[in-house]
Amino acid sequence: MIAGPGFWDLEIERAGWSRVLSPGTAGFPELAGRGSVWGRNCYVRGNDRLVIEWSDQVSIFAALRNGRLCPVGSAEDLSSAIGAGGRG
Repeated sequence: MIAGPGFWDLEIERAGWSRVLSPGTAGFPELAGRGSVWGRNCYVRGNDRLVIEWSDQVSIFAALRNGRLCPVGSAEDLSSAIGAGGRG
């Protein structure tokens, strides 16, 4: 797990993602299969979807890009997931 969310919110925005304040399963079908977490932020960029899940106030638990789980073991992993090339 890596720390956030303040730093990552800015990085996600710089990468062109827009936060969705009230996401639903119609726009983010992967949410239907996810368990409860401390927090979850959802973003869109064009036709791409990004979900960041938090296990507590400072730790990223999981990242999903277009429904596919991305590694979040390091800052480089998460940076790759939110970047232009991404993993998804």
